[in-house]
Amino acid sequence: MSETGSEAALWAPRHSGWKLAHHLLPSFVLFAFLAGTGIYAALHASPVLSTALIASALAVMLGVAAAFRRTTLDRAAGTEAVLTTTGQRAATWFPMFRTSAKWAAVVMGLAVVILVATVALSARLLIIHSYEPMALIVLLAIFLLGTGVYVLNRGIRLGRIAATAQEPGVYLTRSRIVLYGSRGTREIYWNDVTGIEATDPARRRPLGKRGPAWIVVRQKAPVPAARAGRVVILVHELAANPDQLLRTLEHYWANAADRAELGTDEALVRVVTFLPES
Repeated sequence: MSETGSEAALWAPRHSGWKLAHHLLPSFVLFAFLAGTGIYAALHASPVLSTALIASALAVMLGVAAAFRRTTLDRAAGTEAVLTTTGQRAATWFPMFRTSAKWAAVVMGLAVVILVATVALSARLLIIHSYEPMALIVLLAIFLLGTGVYVLNRGIRLGRIAATAQEPGVYLTRSRIVLYGSRGTREIYWNDVTGIEATDPARRRPLGKRGPAWIVVRQKAPVPAARAGRVVILVHELAANPDQLLRTLEHYWANAADRAELGTDEALVRVVTFLPES
């Protein structure tokens, strides 16, 4: 269990303006490369390659636009009813960003365009014609296929958030923690929790200096293999303050008697005290 309490915040405020643009510099470079090579391919009569590259560039730019559209202000926790495996329960809710169905559809559409164009290009270069150097063609095909699969996965995750009738976020009820996020719905009982920690994926720091990318709620064994023994909350999807959520999780895990107030105004009064000092 992490020791936070009155300690300094683990997460820095969200980037905005020039700080955000600077943070996304690699995305801008990738967009310029993909768009430039796509235009070059179009000018040299390679419409299939151009389609795949320009669609990839648009997908990158959509990701940049999504980052700029998000507000830097934290949304307050609230009281909401949540649908669980045993029916509706009153809960204290920490909201996540919600994506529109149109936005998710555009991302998935671009992914399909990339994949179809890449398959057509690969068939043309590798089967119908004999182009050299072969290694470069294979690497290009692998790169574009990987891009298409990545964009498709992002579109599917956005679609999960857009399609759910339940508002996305982390719900704390008297008996359990329920997560509605881009990875689907997850549920874990308080009595099954063995640890709560803020961490990054192995050998990666997706959020850089801002702070850990995950809040992980670990579950005691035995659990079904598909559940992997933990619930992972993606910090970049949180519209609420991640420090406040982490401290709230730790408090109610360690103080079982206080869970009776979850889903009530009394819990909201307590949750406010877990906001990090500015």
